[in-house]
Amino acid sequence: MVRALAPLLLLALAAGCRGEPPAPAAPGAIGAEDQRSACTRRGGRYEGTAAGAFYCLREHADAGRQCRTGADCAGECLARSGTCAPVSPLFGCHDVLDARGRQVTQCLR
Repeated sequence: MVRALAPLLLLALAAGCRGEPPAPAAPGAIGAEDQRSACTRRGGRYEGTAAGAFYCLREHADAGRQCRTGADCAGECLARSGTCAPVSPLFGCHDVLDARGRQVTQCLR
C-alpha cells in the first residue's frame, strides 16, 4: 500500500515546490529601503519591533516645552504634564491635547 501511495506523495510534493509567483507591488507602494531613507531624511530613526514591523521614530526639539494645544508641538501635547512629547509615534494609550486644546485619549499599537 505504501508503494501505491508513493507516486501520489511525490506528485503532491512536487506541486507544492512550484509555489505561486510573488504578487506585484501595489501602485505607489514604497519598499523598505525607500522607507528607511525617507525616515532618515526627515531626521528619524528606522526602528523595528519584535513582531517584525517597522516604524520611523522621530525625536522632537521641543520635547518638554510647555503647551496648551497640540498645535504648540511638533508631536503631541501631553495632557497630564502640559508638555510636548519627546518622540513620535507614541505607542500605547496617552491623554493628549488636540489642536483646540481638548483632552483626547490617543491609542497606537
